Amino acid sequence: MEKLKEIARPSFRLVRDGEHYEYHQKVLKTVTPIIAKEYKMEELRLVYERYFKREEAAYMRDRAFEETKELQAADKKRDELFCFIKRTIEIMKYNPDSSIKAFWEVLDGGLEPYRNAHRKSFIENTTSVSLFLEEMADEKYLPALENLDLLKVFDLLREANDKCYQLYNERLSKKEKRSKEDKMRSLRPKVDEAFSELVKFINAIYLVSYQITKEEQVINEMETLIDKINEITREMQKSIVQRRAEVEKIKK
Repeated sequence: MEKLKEIARPSFRLVRDGEHYEYHQKVLKTVTPIIAKEYKMEELRLVYERYFKREEAAYMRDRAFEETKELQAADKKRDELFCFIKRTIEIMKYNPDSSIKAFWEVLDGGLEPYRNAHRKSFIENTTSVSLFLEEMADEKYLPALENLDLLKVFDLLREANDKCYQLYNERLSKKEKRSKEDKMRSLRPKVDEAFSELVKFINAIYLVSYQITKEEQVINEMETLIDKINEITREMQKSIVQRRAEVEKIKK
């Protein structure tokens, strides 16, 4: 029997506030108002968006504690190193020497998922750079990195990223952490519940279309939507695994 698609509803228990905010922001961008109107789920999306906007307001206020001079300096250094690597890889695309241009073909795929890491919030930036470093540590990239003389820069980026993570944890005192958690604790479950109701509706539309009405256009559109949301979930879960690994590494 063919396995039907469905949106997997993740556990948000280990998800940090920034990760939670980014996840739901991406889902709302995926389930657009146009899609919601077309499939009669405007009210469900509106409720979801309203709760998310309240979380967004609280989250943006809480981010102010990150903006210390020391954190800003560490973040700037980390971003400069990341952008140097990024632009070095990107410029290889236009190199007239085919042997050099080949390095772009190798490295650009590894860069692609993390290309905008420096534009994210502080902790998401840190996690994305960690994932990028992990990806580029694969042996398949080593010859290209050696030939472009980037290995030392990657070491510097790793040090800068670790420094950012350490400073963040030092700044996040027990008192501040408790205050942030108290604010978000009442908001996040409401966002998650509204998300869950929207997901149930999308899954139901797909199931009915697939098994009963056999409307090919609806099936295709819902499958695309389901795949996109599940990919957002996979990205979040991968980020959490990497973040926890980084914490354990720093503790050692």
